Amino acid sequence: MDICIALAISSTLLLRVPGPLTLAWQHSVEHFAIEEDWLATPEGMRLTQVRTEGLGAGVDLPDAAQRFGRGWRFEPALPPQPRVLLANSGHAAGYSLCRNGECKPLAALVGHAGEVLALSPCAESAE
Repeated sequence: MDICIALAISSTLLLRVPGPLTLAWQHSVEHFAIEEDWLATPEGMRLTQVRTEGLGAGVDLPDAAQRFGRGWRFEPALPPQPRVLLANSGHAAGYSLCRNGECKPLAALVGHAGEVLALSPCAESAE
C-alpha cells in the first residue's frame, strides 16, 4: 500500500510513495542516528522496527531490544496510527526518506521545510 505525505494543516498531498519506507534522522540533542520502518495498512501506519545508534532524551528501549553493531533495534508495541506527524523543523538536521537502500532528504522531495508533515496510508483512489 502506498504512503501519502501531506501538509498536516491542510492535507495537501505533496508526495505518494510505495510502502514500506524508512524514516531516518539524527537525534536533535544527542546527534545519533535513528531509523524507523513504516508500513501502510488499511488500519493505519504501522511502525515495524526502530534502529538507534544511541540512547538519550526520548529514546527508551523495550526489554526485547537487541544489540546490533553500534546500536539497538526493536519492534515497538504501538498500534497502527491513522497518521504520523513529522515536525520537519528547520532547526534540526531533518528527515531522510529511504527506500531500497537509497536515502534522500525529505525536504528535497517535498519542499515545505518548517511545516508539519503527515504520513498516512493513501486511499486506493488517490492520484
